[in-house]
Amino acid sequence: MNIIIAGAQGSGKGTQAELLSKKMGLVHLETGEMFREAAEKNTPFGKKIASWVNRGSLIPNNIVFKLLEQYLTRRILEKGFILDGSPRDLNQIRWLDKFLSDRGSKVDRLVFLKISKNGAVKRLAGRRICPKCGRNYNLLTLPPQTDELCDDCHIKLASREDDKPQAIARRLSLYQKKTAPMISYYRKLGRVIEVDGEKSVGEVFKNIIDRLK
Repeated sequence: MNIIIAGAQGSGKGTQAELLSKKMGLVHLETGEMFREAAEKNTPFGKKIASWVNRGSLIPNNIVFKLLEQYLTRRILEKGFILDGSPRDLNQIRWLDKFLSDRGSKVDRLVFLKISKNGAVKRLAGRRICPKCGRNYNLLTLPPQTDELCDDCHIKLASREDDKPQAIARRLSLYQKKTAPMISYYRKLGRVIEVDGEKSVGEVFKNIIDRLK
């Protein structure tokens, strides 16, 4: 099965994608993490990516397509995947559908985590990451055992550049303008599963699994 997990920033896509990946044996492809890794490299390409990421801007489609081509290998398509962070607009959807169709595959379900703007802002402001191991936390929904310290590395957690107030506002605005229409696209195809993303992590996960059955 191939799944896209979608929703506004802060809706919990990454957390649910990881849980679904383990439960269903699917490959979790998180494009945001791929771009953040590229942004940390001291190369012209990395610096260009960093400027987009830090402003909260969407990555140009031609770069997104190159990235997906590298990761959506035949082995991945045979196993099944959860795509987290892409597609983000109708052009990306059309590209992905054609790419998969040419390889005898398709998007089977789009899981839409619905969340209010206020809920998204609160969650984004609470996100933290371990500078050493890269493990993600959220002070509201997935806090560390010890305040602001990584459970594994025991060092102070950091906020991401793209979770600062100005970047948050820009990202949510871009989501409403460009990303939300893809929900309508897949809804017309009867492939959308809509879940209340403001409930607890466990409740959201259970609802997704029940709907996928």
